[in-house]
Amino acid sequence: MGLFFGTVFGIYFIINAYMFARLFMTLAGCGAVRAIACVAFLLFAASFPAGRLLAHRMPAPAADVLILMGSLYLSPMIYGFLLSVAADAFGLLNSVVAITHNPPPFSPGVRMCSVFAIFAASIAITLAGAWNANTPVVVAIDIPAETDPAAAPSDVTTKIALLSDIHLGRLTGPKYLKKLVEKTNAQDPDIILLLGDTIDDESFFRDAERMSAAAEALSSFKSRLGAWAVLGNHDYYAGDAQVSDFLSRAGVTLLRDEAAVVSGELILIGRDDRSASLRGFERKSIEEIAASSPPLQSDAPTLPTIVMDHQPFGLEEAESAGATLQVSGHTHRGQLFPVNFIVAFMYEKHYGLYKRGKTNYYITSGAGVWGPPVRTAGRPEIVMLNLGHSAKEVGER
Repeated sequence: MGLFFGTVFGIYFIINAYMFARLFMTLAGCGAVRAIACVAFLLFAASFPAGRLLAHRMPAPAADVLILMGSLYLSPMIYGFLLSVAADAFGLLNSVVAITHNPPPFSPGVRMCSVFAIFAASIAITLAGAWNANTPVVVAIDIPAETDPAAAPSDVTTKIALLSDIHLGRLTGPKYLKKLVEKTNAQDPDIILLLGDTIDDESFFRDAERMSAAAEALSSFKSRLGAWAVLGNHDYYAGDAQVSDFLSRAGVTLLRDEAAVVSGELILIGRDDRSASLRGFERKSIEEIAASSPPLQSDAPTLPTIVMDHQPFGLEEAESAGATLQVSGHTHRGQLFPVNFIVAFMYEKHYGLYKRGKTNYYITSGAGVWGPPVRTAGRPEIVMLNLGHSAKEVGER
């Protein structure tokens, strides 16, 4: 974990050092504009690491302000960096082949205009991504349930609503959660599965009024078979005991390396997240969970089995266990372009429908955001899986 965060903050420092150097040099001779721009840049660039590293040592309002500034800064930083690199590449090429009529060195006015253009473009991209992040869509997927022929008739369908990575906290609150609940209820699901990272961090529990409103919204989910959940890595960062109490208060059944037969219709296996080791837990394998649940032994041959696992690592385990379906989140589909390409490289499957042997998988892009309240890669989604809807094959894609 330390290596991961060290790498992230190292890359963050390199990007911002480059951008500050380019800003400082580009605005040479521009008077007070240079000083104002550089000071503003340093304040925002420092806010993200300061908020994340010092939040526990600061009064809550000050920490909230820093984290809000840092989160809002991340998206313009990424696109400002990409546009700055593109501008430098163009400037280098222009100095060699004179593409424009006035090759470098440019006048102070032209240089100020270039800085403004990069700033305006990165803000425009961020605003479009913010609108996208606040506009969840419903995605419908049909998945056949390959069970014993003696089981329920093939025309029986279980409508499963998947929501993951809501990240309730400083930036995502009860208002957005209520929107997700209303959209989900409108689909008339049979069962609702929350796939982890429902809570972003421990700051969520500091505001009793906000927490109470969120619990009320979450308790408004309507489904015939109830709402079920597993924990994600951020739920552990926030405090697994607190998250467990919150979900229970909202009427959501939490599975922690547990299995349940749901109304004789399907089997749910809910896995503890990989980050459970941070709290001293060693999570069980799927086989161990099934073996420790006697009711599964008689029902397993005839009922579809659904594995809920927040992070889509080790997909072969669900296949080996003979699961009908595994559902996961965590990846956010990268959330920000071009991070989606990096995330795609990290996982066997980072988003969408997948199949290994007879086991189907769906990895959702999530219903919320982490960090910047912006999405420029993929949409926030509520996934409706129609399990057993048809007999057609589900192909890899």
